[in-house]
Amino acid sequence: MAQHTTGRRPKSRAEHELAGTFRKDRHGAVKNPEPSAGRPEPPGELDTCAAAEWGRMLWAFEDMGMLRKVDAFAVYQYCQLYSETERVATQQRETEGSLMILEQNLSGIEKDDIVQVFTQIVLLRKLISKCTDQLRQGRMAIRQYLVEFGLTPASRG
Repeated sequence: MAQHTTGRRPKSRAEHELAGTFRKDRHGAVKNPEPSAGRPEPPGELDTCAAAEWGRMLWAFEDMGMLRKVDAFAVYQYCQLYSETERVATQQRETEGSLMILEQNLSGIEKDDIVQVFTQIVLLRKLISKCTDQLRQGRMAIRQYLVEFGLTPASRG
């Protein structure tokens, strides 16, 4: 089958047969190789968080009966993204904690240091805002992977 880079993805032979739209004159030569079943191995190093997510993803694929070796590359990218997003969430929580401590201790700060403290508060708030944006983008990308993998209720429908 020719690679299509734009428009809708053409149906596989099995999809045509299932839908009752298979025509030997149009689809008889279509060959859709099935990827080999089996447990994929990560194509690169995974940190602790990504490795844990790798295990959860393989469990989900196994539970759905769709574990294929070729999925290693997409699952690897998903797990890396998941780990990066979790690191941003941790950074955000730590920054919010530092900001809270700083704001709680404003009354004990000497007049000479007050401008410097407010500058730090503004910087911490900007960092929290940046983390929020990164988390939102990361979570949207994670959701896209989950839909692609058929791991959301809507994508299984």
